[in-house]
Amino acid sequence: MDDTAVAPASTQLFDLHALKAFAADKRVRKMLFKTEQLWSEIACYEPGQSTPLHVHPKEEEAIFVLEGTATMSIDGREVTVPAGSMVQFPNHVRHDVRNLGAERCVIVFFKLNPKVLKENRDEPRDQERVGSAHHG
Repeated sequence: MDDTAVAPASTQLFDLHALKAFAADKRVRKMLFKTEQLWSEIACYEPGQSTPLHVHPKEEEAIFVLEGTATMSIDGREVTVPAGSMVQFPNHVRHDVRNLGAERCVIVFFKLNPKVLKENRDEPRDQERVGSAHHG
């Protein structure tokens, strides 16, 4: 049996190593996908490059280190994230990504589309719907 991944027609398969791209002056980000619910990007860092400290007010984030080592400040704590590891944090957490090593660093991050969060807040909860439908 062939070990090559084959995705059904309704899905997308990404060769992350083939999508890597680097530039001498700044990190390179590429959108992998953006759906109504989820989006993902790949970001490639030469040694010394970084993403500035920032916060996402609505969405949680998960960052997978594909290659190299990412140094991150997460909510004021320094974290070293080696290749093959992933870090996840909730919304409102200040974080950055830095490549302090001598080798290239590649990350893939995943975030929930903020529109989904707004839609979920606008909908009544299941309990509220069940409770309102129940007439004792």
